[in-house]
Amino acid sequence: MKSLFAVLISIMVLMPGTAIAHETEDDHTLEISDVWARKTRRTTSAAVYMRIHNATDKPDVILEATTPRASMTTLHMSSETDGIMRMEMQDTVALPAGETIAFEPGGLHIMLMGLDQPLKEGDVFPITLTLEQAGDVTVYVEVTGLSGPSARHH
Repeated sequence: MKSLFAVLISIMVLMPGTAIAHETEDDHTLEISDVWARKTRRTTSAAVYMRIHNATDKPDVILEATTPRASMTTLHMSSETDGIMRMEMQDTVALPAGETIAFEPGGLHIMLMGLDQPLKEGDVFPITLTLEQAGDVTVYVEVTGLSGPSARHH
């Protein structure tokens, strides 16, 4: 059963933008979907967005994210206070049991700094999340236009 699951994960990981399930030791899953980033004109920075549903009965924590496309990758939270947008680095991101955490514009995101080259619409690249309980999970980021993925599907 585990080998069939591994084959299914391998196939799904090759298809960016689709949901993937990562099986944990207790046979429950983390479901990661809608993984995307906007195209960029420069190599300074970009943000990665996704949805993570912790379908397990145990909380988990994202400790870090890494990608070969950037020299530095950090977890960030954007928020608005008194009309001023602020971005704050997060040491970790909690994934409570049974809940979905959205990484989206204006909120949580993974910041890529020092890109190896600008992100072009249609590019696909890996990003690996290191989780406290589930270990390393690699997903693929699909680069969209400036409007994000919703413009592509209409």
